[in-house]
Amino acid sequence: MGKVQKQNIIDINNIVFSLQSEYAEKIKNFAERILDINLLSVAPNLSEDIDDLDITEKLMLLREFSLSEEERAKEKEEAITFEEALKEVGLKIDDLHD
Repeated sequence: MGKVQKQNIIDINNIVFSLQSEYAEKIKNFAERILDINLLSVAPNLSEDIDDLDITEKLMLLREFSLSEEERAKEKEEAITFEEALKEVGLKIDDLHD
């Protein structure tokens, strides 16, 4: 993330924090519409389902659909199994059943 992008995030956060909740909600809705446009530009087949997705789902899909083939291959190569992730934090599958 670049310096300008970081500063934009700080500025937007400070602006929204100082606004009445009504205006902050309008900014959020506007940002979500921009997110929808970006998502539909990379995944036009989602047009019918986009209203059923929450913001987190939209962000995850945008990230996934925006990955290049090289990035996908790298993520697949670096991926670990669920069991390996549990081992890293000192758990076993059986620990989840309790």
